[in-house]
Amino acid sequence: MLNTGIVSNCWNFYLQNGVKLRELVAHAADLQMRDIEFRQGSLGDLEPSHTTTHLDAFQDIAQAHYHCRFDYAMSFPFFGGRFDSSACDIQLGREIASALGNGDAHLRLVDISSDSDTAEVNLDQTTRCLAELADDLHNDGVRLSIEHSFQKWDLFFQAFMQSRERSNSRNLWLCFDPANFSLANEAERIAEVVASLDKSLVSMLHVKQANAGVIETELCEGEVNWPDVVRQFHGDAYAGPMMFEFISSPEVERVTIESMQKWHYWIAEALETN
Repeated sequence: MLNTGIVSNCWNFYLQNGVKLRELVAHAADLQMRDIEFRQGSLGDLEPSHTTTHLDAFQDIAQAHYHCRFDYAMSFPFFGGRFDSSACDIQLGREIASALGNGDAHLRLVDISSDSDTAEVNLDQTTRCLAELADDLHNDGVRLSIEHSFQKWDLFFQAFMQSRERSNSRNLWLCFDPANFSLANEAERIAEVVASLDKSLVSMLHVKQANAGVIETELCEGEVNWPDVVRQFHGDAYAGPMMFEFISSPEVERVTIESMQKWHYWIAEALETN
């Protein structure tokens, strides 16, 4: 938790104004960030497609910053019905994750299209398919994480745990994002879930702020009590990546520096408390 990281959608303002992804990664590395998530739709000049994958470019970036950990994140409707690892989007995601992996390939999926009703109807199918995908990716040396989004937490976590237990490899991990509880209209549950969650299941922690279902452009006051989250995760010996994921704006450089300062302050407070 001492190291900071970032998700590439924080850079959308720069990417939309022609700044190259390579330059932004280099700047993040200069800021001593050690975890960088390449988010589908936020990769600028290197946005991949099935015809132009940019695999060589991704591998070059990862090798040039071998001291950083990279993962590839993409939207995929895993609550939407039957799927398997032969799906074209999954195949592309696996290839990109492998190119970025530096020996530790990591693919993250998030379902931003299925509501809780759809997820509940397809729950058994989802758990079966996620378990199979986790095992298939394990055979290829790729870790699989899924992130909660608009779905109710209890439903999502049930699917996550059942999928993990159903898989032979247990190659399924949790991307935890407290601010996303606001998107699911469950912000009042953040403290409870943070306190009870088994942190050993968490592969990455996304750090942003939300108010009434709106994600903020910086780590301001809001529904996530970040000092408390940091204390809880530090107290439970979480040692995985954390990544800022605020909404991009023209103030992204200032927000990034101030977010790093806040994070280090909260870590220092947690060290004193524990």
